[in-house]
Amino acid sequence: MKILLFGAITPKGGIQTHMRFLSKMLADSGVKVLIIAPQLIEEEEPNQDGFVKNGIQLLYLKCDNSKVSKLSKFKEIIKAANNFKPDVYYGIGTGWNLSLLPLILPKRVRSIFHEVMSGIPCGWNDPRWGVKWCFDEVVGQSPTVANTFVEYFGWQKKIASLPAIPEPLEITARLPQIKPKSVEIGKAKAALFSRLVPHKRSFWLVQQWDLLKDVLSELHIHGTGLEEPLIRQYIEANGIGDRVKCFGRYPEGQAYVDLISSYDLTLLPTLGDEGAPLVLLESLACGVPFVTYGVGGIADYGVNNPNVIIVPAEPWQNEQAKDAATTANTDNLFINAVRKMLFQLAEGEINQVELQKYYLDRYSYSVLKKAWLSYLCG
Repeated sequence: MKILLFGAITPKGGIQTHMRFLSKMLADSGVKVLIIAPQLIEEEEPNQDGFVKNGIQLLYLKCDNSKVSKLSKFKEIIKAANNFKPDVYYGIGTGWNLSLLPLILPKRVRSIFHEVMSGIPCGWNDPRWGVKWCFDEVVGQSPTVANTFVEYFGWQKKIASLPAIPEPLEITARLPQIKPKSVEIGKAKAALFSRLVPHKRSFWLVQQWDLLKDVLSELHIHGTGLEEPLIRQYIEANGIGDRVKCFGRYPEGQAYVDLISSYDLTLLPTLGDEGAPLVLLESLACGVPFVTYGVGGIADYGVNNPNVIIVPAEPWQNEQAKDAATTANTDNLFINAVRKMLFQLAEGEINQVELQKYYLDRYSYSVLKKAWLSYLCG
């Protein structure tokens, strides 16, 4: 069997993690894989030889923004796809090349679009408007994302939901042996692991330190992005660097597991058009509870999971509220939720063992491998 995957595999991020491990699980199962990857950051290009050795072919595309270059790029995509002769075309992302390619492929090729964003359009020129005309099937990253995509993009056929694949920490590292623990108020350490961009609201979280410093021991920010210099400047200007720290890029594998496991809770105050951030699953894998907003598919992580707190996102559906009072009220809800989680930790009401089991039962590599192989190859 041959499967053509279209999507980014670098730089580091949830979609890229999913693409890397999806291609690996397919190749390990004897499926021939061709990845067509759009233009990427030079210094983070993948090792093509490594992919080929693992039974995965990689076509890495580069072009400038001229019409001639874009046309040449699309012709290159068509040629590569026709030469590969796939049985299945799987696309993940938002580019027009991705959305239009199914029209060029033979009708026998089963075309699948995986929605890993929120399911909400980003304007009239969003390439996902073409999905219902070009693709045979759509898969949502979670039930909520799937239903939202149906509502906003007018998908008329049956729609499935399959999670994206997080870094399988139980394979790439050694997960900790979890034991239930309580944490005294004022002694807990919290962390945010994310791209430091405005909609993830890492800078906003640091600015809330005065509201959290009586219940938290330390707040650590891990990641890179536009807000990193703002965070560092704020920490220095306010003299809070002894308890609030920004560390930049975080590691992978065992170092990542050890780092997450050193915290008592993780926070993600994102209010953007999220799918279902994989970093939250990685927190669960290490038995660390989280507090987050229920935007996109995040709410689905809280189903039958009483050991996390997901703040309802109704005031922020579709776009951020512009009313200052609504904004302040929503922000208060998040801060109150963090404080509630810390009091639950202090009372021993959070079961860290159940958190890890929740991940292993629903989102582990073995569980998702079976689900994806059944869907793509069954």
